[in-house]
Amino acid sequence: MALPRLFTAMKASDAIILRHYRHARIHHKPDGSEVTIADKGAERILREHLGSAWPHDRVLGEEYGGKLTRSGRCWLVDPIDGTASYVLGVPMFGTLICLLIDGEPVLGCIHLSALQETTYAATGFGCWLKRPGERARRVRVASPRPLSQAQVGLSNIKNSDLLRNAGSLRLSGLLRNAGRLRLVGDCVQYALVCRGAIDAAVDPLMNPWDIGPLVVCIQEAGGAVSDLQGETTRVVERRSFVAASSDALRRAICREVRARSSQRIDP
Repeated sequence: MALPRLFTAMKASDAIILRHYRHARIHHKPDGSEVTIADKGAERILREHLGSAWPHDRVLGEEYGGKLTRSGRCWLVDPIDGTASYVLGVPMFGTLICLLIDGEPVLGCIHLSALQETTYAATGFGCWLKRPGERARRVRVASPRPLSQAQVGLSNIKNSDLLRNAGSLRLSGLLRNAGRLRLVGDCVQYALVCRGAIDAAVDPLMNPWDIGPLVVCIQEAGGAVSDLQGETTRVVERRSFVAASSDALRRAICREVRARSSQRIDP
């Protein structure tokens, strides 16, 4: 019963997101990240729907906070993942929703508002792609390829050696050794991994609401996930993320990046 209610919630949030699309003014939060009136309005709507359907569940969202816990039920919400693209009028953004039970993701949605398609998954039920006017179809990651032949998506170069003030992640190694690096960005690249369009995707800096929905979708599509240190447990609590079509490719990416430090969010 959860998915129909989530689709209803996302339709309501779309009404706000698409109303302001190409018109929203960008503001910057204290951490430097972008936010618009649409981000805040869409998260309020999503929280209202979740609260109405599951009044006892906790909610942690990008704009209005909350607490990540390792016990009970908790929803993770990112109303617009890819706000920078949204403000530019580029349709490479989406809404992310995830249900955690005892700290582990069990249901996730990657909803691309402007493209009107949703990739969703639940533990044990596979990963599915739904487009308007079409029946949902099950999707799977691509056949395994070595890193030298793989197409790898990248959102940004935060916390990496490609910055003027170099961070701890060696993305330069990935640039040299991946078959092709594509700057797809944000949640869109993970939807592409799920359907086998690209082989892997990397994000150097993430939050729980970014990671949770991706974990379920990638794993149920047959892929592998971890942080860039190679840690595969409590992935939602990590600060970086890699998803790949095979565990061998995931490990190869982690070796190339050679991250020197890993941070956790306190539970």
